[in-house]
Amino acid sequence: MKISFSLGLLGLLLFLFAGCGIKIQEYHSSVDNIVELRKYSTKIAVGNFNANNAGESHILCRLAETISTPSGEPFSEYIRKALIDELKMAGLYDENSIIVIVGNLNNIYGSSMLGNAYWEFDVTLTQKDTNKTFNVKSKTDYPSTYLAFTACTNMATTLNKGVKELIYKIITHKEFVNIMQDSKPK
Repeated sequence: MKISFSLGLLGLLLFLFAGCGIKIQEYHSSVDNIVELRKYSTKIAVGNFNANNAGESHILCRLAETISTPSGEPFSEYIRKALIDELKMAGLYDENSIIVIVGNLNNIYGSSMLGNAYWEFDVTLTQKDTNKTFNVKSKTDYPSTYLAFTACTNMATTLNKGVKELIYKIITHKEFVNIMQDSKPK
């Protein structure tokens, strides 16, 4: 009797505290990013985005929930697609352009701690076939709560905001500005 009660209690605790995962929403373009990009006329392509943690597509939140990308793609691909979406909305994406940006997601970190909830990104971008490389770090704070499910839901719903802010830092970086102004063929 004591063993079945203990197993039943353990099962109930696992049910209450274990989550099945939360999917991040599909990326939606930012008006601020599009306005910023429309200052340029150069069309560019976006090549591969690699990652130091290749294939990473989910982050564990408070040991209770898995925060994962919408289609199971790696975070590096999610960021790459977001950058392409922004460029397309601004009319600057051309997959056949001689100017190609490639990237590496050096680190992505999500914290859902009470009073210290944020997304942090570290990305290196390079203009392919040149020595033009620059690094962008971005940190986006968001509200957290004591309850794990609510905190993890907040974490998942704010990734888009974090990626939008990351892209804004990328497209306003002085090296990106130089790349966008350098549209002459080699």
